[in-house]
Amino acid sequence: MDQVNHQTKLTASELANLWSQFTNDSLSRCIFLCFLNHVKDEEIKDVIQYALELAETHLKKDKQFFLDDNYPIPKGFTDADVTVEAPPLFTDIFMILYVQIMAVHGMTRYAGALGNTMREDQRKYLIECNSETMVLYDRATHVLLTKGIINKPPVLNNHQQVEFVTKQSFLSGWFGKRRPINAVEISGVFLNLQKTTTKIVLELGFSQTAQSYEVRDYFERARQVCQRHFEILSSMLKEDNLHLPRTFGSEVTDATEPCFSDKLMLNHIVTLLSAAIGYYGEAMALCQRRDISAAYARMITEIGILSEDGANLLIEKGWLEQPPTAADHEELSKHK
Repeated sequence: MDQVNHQTKLTASELANLWSQFTNDSLSRCIFLCFLNHVKDEEIKDVIQYALELAETHLKKDKQFFLDDNYPIPKGFTDADVTVEAPPLFTDIFMILYVQIMAVHGMTRYAGALGNTMREDQRKYLIECNSETMVLYDRATHVLLTKGIINKPPVLNNHQQVEFVTKQSFLSGWFGKRRPINAVEISGVFLNLQKTTTKIVLELGFSQTAQSYEVRDYFERARQVCQRHFEILSSMLKEDNLHLPRTFGSEVTDATEPCFSDKLMLNHIVTLLSAAIGYYGEAMALCQRRDISAAYARMITEIGILSEDGANLLIEKGWLEQPPTAADHEELSKHK
């Protein structure tokens, strides 16, 4: 096979990957800088230090890729968006949970990005980033489990055997007796519960320190929607006497002085809400009970509206950075 020995320009997909990664890592850097200034537990501190090092290393590499291809470096988030000296907003317990959930987002993002990446240096870079994020997830999960901070997903204690579905009622769920929830559906529900409770804690903490009334109001609205979704997802497990993940609302301190700018906090919540649409959609696609699929469809609609309203608020405040776009040839033709 002939070896490709020329370096082509970044494709739109590759540029999008780098732009998104730079923006996300610049936000993560601000979060981890603040966490690192307050964390007390040494094991948790080591994991946060590793997470910060990854974010800073990725930012340097991303900048170089932009420079090499003559693209402007995104603004993202800077030291102006974080006040490390402000009182801690979250406890050590939530800090390490946050690192783990963000690692889940990172692994999903890097794997997805690799699927539309052609250039060799970009492929190798994404594989490297994903490997590092897997290590981060592993380290954070180890600490969470050894310290008893989180509980594992449910275990099925009944006797299992290989079976094939013989009745259409396997797919039903609206009327009459429903079949028990299966392992594939439990997996999706439990992960989305963990991610939802993380958003609830962030929205609760951010609402305490946001300076803008509109931003505080949006965080409270988002928290209420996420709380409702948590209850909907919880009911799917409770019906079959399965346990729920632990909640962490008590890990928010009474701090009111902002650690992070309103711009950073609002961007973060809107991004997480948008990502939830994908996670809900994946869980929905694997569901084999119509009532659970319908619940996901309703939640996707609700969170989509909420996310759009957040994006509109970002635009209104002048805080939504625009990704690289294709040339508007019609507009360019007017300048002849």
